[in-house]
Amino acid sequence: MQNYIFSITAAFFTFPIIAMFFTFPYIIYQYRKYGSILFIKALIVYSFILYLLTVYFLVILPLPQIKDVINYKGDYLQLIPFNFVNDFINKSNFVLNNPSTYIDALKSSSFYNTFFNIIMTIPFGIYLRYYFGLNFKKTILYSFLLSLFFEFTQLTGLYGIYPRPYRIFDVDDLMTNTLGGSIGYLLTPLICTILPSRESLEEKAYEKGKEISYFRRFIAISIDFIFSSFLLIFLFSISNKFLVNYILTIIFYFIIIPYTTKGYTIGKKVVKIKIVKENGDNINLINIIIRSFSLYILYIPIPLYIIYLFSFNNFLISILLIFVLFILFIYLSFNLLFGLLFKRKLFYEKYSQTKQISTVI
Repeated sequence: MQNYIFSITAAFFTFPIIAMFFTFPYIIYQYRKYGSILFIKALIVYSFILYLLTVYFLVILPLPQIKDVINYKGDYLQLIPFNFVNDFINKSNFVLNNPSTYIDALKSSSFYNTFFNIIMTIPFGIYLRYYFGLNFKKTILYSFLLSLFFEFTQLTGLYGIYPRPYRIFDVDDLMTNTLGGSIGYLLTPLICTILPSRESLEEKAYEKGKEISYFRRFIAISIDFIFSSFLLIFLFSISNKFLVNYILTIIFYFIIIPYTTKGYTIGKKVVKIKIVKENGDNINLINIIIRSFSLYILYIPIPLYIIYLFSFNNFLISILLIFVLFILFIYLSFNLLFGLLFKRKLFYEKYSQTKQISTVI
């Protein structure tokens, strides 16, 4: 039992690292397919990953020392079907007509090893039927393949890390794990009484995806900043004039590309967002110039403009310009914050008479 607790604890500590690498691709996939991220769907998916990680750790942990494995002399294959029945009868002191032996029999390793092998894959069968929509035959197949993967992991000594297997490849494990997945499939209707159906989750996700969330915008602009930064770095390899390189980057990436693609940047294309006129028509060049100029030329670089003006020769003019830029920056920042908080049109959308729409079908 101590080994089970150790494996489960290790899985919970490792899960945040796995989730960190999984999250961004998951976000992109959800936005591309549905245009939204439902919390309950994300919870189901992440719980599935945590479950698989926990089961995997139960299979491989605790890891022995390699020098100890070298000295192992026992068998590493058990190919006799239903051998667990003989083990239970011979090692548990179970007597059918003697109820006093039942409790001790349930405490024996020959029982709880088999019992946990069944319990271990019941959630797998539930996930396969509820979330992935697989039928009974496919659930049996995938449960068997999952168990086969675990047994292969043991048979290969953790894929060759160990010189020989440190756990037994047991054909009974294939049978009990597959049985567990099948039981999970049969139990799924009970779970569905407290959870929304997969179909309703899909419908809700598509409905929610019609609106452009600010987090979806944030993902798009993050991708755009990454790609535009590559362009800016490339221009710096040619010339070290920052302002010129910055303006050229904005012109090419945020004006020319959206204009030629009829409203897309790379980031917006990834999460399926498109810039259009307020009436839904394709944007024209004037729209995109005003939109990009307002945000990327006028607003975002204001702190840089202020820093530059401190070195300006004419003191009075520089102070006046700094004051004007500061007031403008505060005004636009509050305008932006107010729009984000109350879901109003942002200032660069008002000035350019544009909006963003979802292109998820």
